[in-house]
Amino acid sequence: MNIKKYIIPIIVAMVLYIIVSLILEKEYSRDILIREAGEGFIFGILYGIYLFLRNRFRKKEEN
Repeated sequence: MNIKKYIIPIIVAMVLYIIVSLILEKEYSRDILIREAGEGFIFGILYGIYLFLRNRFRKKEEN
């Protein structure tokens, strides 16, 4: 299994989640940064599980 197929989109999703949530929060204190990083990590894990299950159970097209 090609692990890069999952790691790169997960990292991108985590970074985008953190950036968007910080922009919407409009506060950049240390506590907020740590909280948003934790939430971004959890979001990345859930997104990775979704990607794995989607690729595993996707029906292959027959030619």
